[in-house]
Amino acid sequence: MAMDGRNSEEREVGPSESADAGALTKPSVDDTSGFGLSMTLATGVLLALGYYGIQSAAEVGLGQAVPEPFYLLAIALLFVLELSRRRSYDARSLAYVAGTTAMYGTLVILAIEGGAYLWENPEAALDEFVGVAVLAVSLVAAALAYVLYLSVTEPR
Repeated sequence: MAMDGRNSEEREVGPSESADAGALTKPSVDDTSGFGLSMTLATGVLLALGYYGIQSAAEVGLGQAVPEPFYLLAIALLFVLELSRRRSYDARSLAYVAGTTAMYGTLVILAIEGGAYLWENPEAALDEFVGVAVLAVSLVAAALAYVLYLSVTEPR
């Protein structure tokens, strides 16, 4: 579920890059992975649907699309999937899994609510093509988050 590129596992630090823990590294094309780019696109769509999910929650509250226990099931599945992708189970990995689960769990819940909201109120996205603008902003935000992730992860 996380946007793991090669930066976190296989990349070597070049002479122009700093190995300091606090320094950002400049991501390159080699740092990206097909999985990371796919997750970036999926995150952009989740963000766009989540925008409408926030509107739905503000108007009628959560739990309108599916009963709330199903949201707990979705979060549990995200946790198990992310945990199964880890190579180690130390405190840092578990914190990473918990953070990723919280982030994507929230996005999934809001996206489900947003999808149901758009199903009932398609004019919310179709009026003046505002849905296209929401999707564009969401994709840019997801891409910037991916680049930031690649910049922050330390090469090992």
